[in-house]
Amino acid sequence: MKALNMVLAVLICSWGLSQFLVAEEAAKIKPQAPGKIAKPLSAEGRADRAAALQANGQFAIELYQKLAQTDQVKNVFVSPFSISIALTMATEGAVDQTLQQMTDVLHIPTGDLAQIHRGQGHLLSGVIPVVSPEVTERIARLREELKSVNARTAVLNKSDKFNEAQTSSEKGRQLANELNSLVRQTSTYELQIANALWLEKSYPIQPNFISTLMPSYGTVAFPIDFKSRPEPARTEINEWILLHTNDRIRDLLSSGDITDLTRLVITNAVFFKGDWAEPFKPSATQLEPFQQSASQTIKLPMMHQWNSTTASYGAFGSSGEFFPTPNEIKIELKDDDPSLYPDAGGHTILALDYQGSKLEMILIVPQSVEGLPELEGSLKYETLQQWIHSLKRRTVNLSLPKYKLEAKYHLRETLQSLGMVRAFEEPGGKPEAAQFDKLSTSQKFENRLYITNLLHKTYVDVSEVGTEAAAATAVIFAAPTSAALVERPKTRPFVPIFKANKPFLFLIRDRETESILFIGRYVGQKV
Repeated sequence: MKALNMVLAVLICSWGLSQFLVAEEAAKIKPQAPGKIAKPLSAEGRADRAAALQANGQFAIELYQKLAQTDQVKNVFVSPFSISIALTMATEGAVDQTLQQMTDVLHIPTGDLAQIHRGQGHLLSGVIPVVSPEVTERIARLREELKSVNARTAVLNKSDKFNEAQTSSEKGRQLANELNSLVRQTSTYELQIANALWLEKSYPIQPNFISTLMPSYGTVAFPIDFKSRPEPARTEINEWILLHTNDRIRDLLSSGDITDLTRLVITNAVFFKGDWAEPFKPSATQLEPFQQSASQTIKLPMMHQWNSTTASYGAFGSSGEFFPTPNEIKIELKDDDPSLYPDAGGHTILALDYQGSKLEMILIVPQSVEGLPELEGSLKYETLQQWIHSLKRRTVNLSLPKYKLEAKYHLRETLQSLGMVRAFEEPGGKPEAAQFDKLSTSQKFENRLYITNLLHKTYVDVSEVGTEAAAATAVIFAAPTSAALVERPKTRPFVPIFKANKPFLFLIRDRETESILFIGRYVGQKV
């Protein structure tokens, strides 16, 4: 890293994260002053943000449904936001059919990629707490120092140097107290999002690719030696991800994921930690039955809140219609009376606030133990939005499992099944290969890149205090193999010529409503 730091300049990203940036590209960009509260969005800015939100939401539901269909008896936990951000950045390098397939899967309207970049930037600015650069840098230094002290304490304990270990441990507690105090002062929750480009140092990257992404994503670029040092490069990327996920996402890139043909890796890291607005009492947590299926029941630690006043509740019928949960009932009815809830085909939804009420957890529970697959399969982004908007704040009695999950996904096949095919096809191997012509300034075959894989890893811990969650995504680009070069078909891109030099039909329509306003034909006329 010492040699690397000599060619990098320090930049504070527009949404408050201290990062590194390739020096010559940094000079071209003037991001918003760090820690400065953004001005209210203009009408155009609101439209950009709404477009990105809609695209992200539709992609999130479709990706989740695809992963849920793979194995209906396994846990699933992904950060579609992380994946959307990483893939939208990758899309900036694509052209022609590869671009079309990527924007289709990501639900980016044709020709509106620049709008989505701006919109993603507005979303990032909106979700990340505004923190002064001084506090941000102090938090980062404290984390690094605490990590070092904890490692030293572990070594001293293994060496039976218990007095020194106790002194080191006490220093660690002091650092942790200061760190926690700073985090609490900056926000009611902690949310970090970081984006980076890892570039083979000899690759002729297109400068516009970097400069286009920087303003919206706060992206930083690291020159790195993939060709001769792929394993150290993999370690360096993993360490960056570990740092930006508060040590929760380890070894996103496994041995062999990075090779001497790797030319670019796009990474996104997300870390969230928030306390419940109304914490659960640990004394109320008990082992209780959890019905996995009609024939399978296990026992899990179940957390409880009685008469909770910080949740929003709603119930819905089998076809998704609103179920009118009464505000008052007859004295003789019990709270668990079936008439007070949807039938077996319906479900209930609860929104639990984190401190500050800016973030929430949404819980959707089918009435039937076998009802989740059907609910997942029929779920639409617009319907989900309607359900959430229908929730009402009211007193509830709440039971929620205490759980911790970790998952890792190789998403190449999943994304291809959604329609993002060409991005993963090696140039030269097939006529319909990846088209990332906007990545490089060189037209040489060996500089044509394709995505070899998209890796995603997640972590979540739900407890009485709150929730801690992290995710990391890596989009790995590689150069074609020499074998592919030999087998490359003798083809070139075809650009059709359209000439309206014969009678033709034409129409004029309204795109938003899909209304045809005019229709006709032209057969020519004599002069």
